Amino acid sequence: MNTKPFWEQAYQDIHGATFSGGKASREFRKLAPLLSDGARVLDLGCGDGRNALFMAEHGCNVTAVDISAAGIAKVQYLAGEKGVSITTHVQDVREFRFKDNFDVIICHGCLHFIERPQWQRLLNDFKAHTTPGGFNVITVFTNALSPPDDLKELCVGLFKEGELYDYYADWETFHKESYVLKDQHPHSPPHQHPINKLVARKL
Repeated sequence: MNTKPFWEQAYQDIHGATFSGGKASREFRKLAPLLSDGARVLDLGCGDGRNALFMAEHGCNVTAVDISAAGIAKVQYLAGEKGVSITTHVQDVREFRFKDNFDVIICHGCLHFIERPQWQRLLNDFKAHTTPGGFNVITVFTNALSPPDDLKELCVGLFKEGELYDYYADWETFHKESYVLKDQHPHSPPHQHPINKLVARKL
């Protein structure tokens, strides 16, 4: 990814309490009470940490990984401000290799930015390295609509509509949602993102 995405500017505001993607996604408010204290959570492609920090504040043992050094610096700063501990790594998700299993694996708004063979490998790894009864929480852009001009070069792995759900047909569906998000990036006209979201539980 050679193009510097617009969200890097939001990451630079390290002291800001506002996250580039807004508040923690609402599915985590349903999921957090179901987890035991100290549940192991991996947030892969965590950005500036909106979901990772929420899970840490709810007693989870969180590892957060992102390619952006600025994003990870903001996660570390806000974790300190909130009095929680998060293990962080600056790393391209395409180079991530599992050494441990996790109770929850999060990959929110990230996989469509990497090539199909690479996200296919990651999905297989997610499933293999989730503890029995654990969850995968995944949100992706689909090809139902063309991406906006400022993201076209980045969206190299758009999912087909419903394809994510097929990958988890052998897991229990905890939450499933297909919708179109109305959005506007800085210096970009209004546009829409077709999204598939899935929270699935390993049987």
